[in-house]
Amino acid sequence: MGRFLDAYKPERHYMRGPGPKWHAKHSASLLTAASAQPAASRGPALKELRAAEFQLLSWMAPMAAAVTLGFMAVMVLA
Repeated sequence: MGRFLDAYKPERHYMRGPGPKWHAKHSASLLTAASAQPAASRGPALKELRAAEFQLLSWMAPMAAAVTLGFMAVMVLA
């Protein structure tokens, strides 16, 4: 019966993420990897996204107005 009560319970030994020893060992390599990323990689993609949004809105607003007017005309005539 004693062995059953002393069973290993992994939830008591669970640790989230790496500990301080791991961070001390890998901090230099993590900093160099983070600084090696391109800084302005999102610039052109953001401009293209804005242009696509503008094209979408340029036809969506008149279409919504036409649909609303059509709905109102149907409701008045019904």
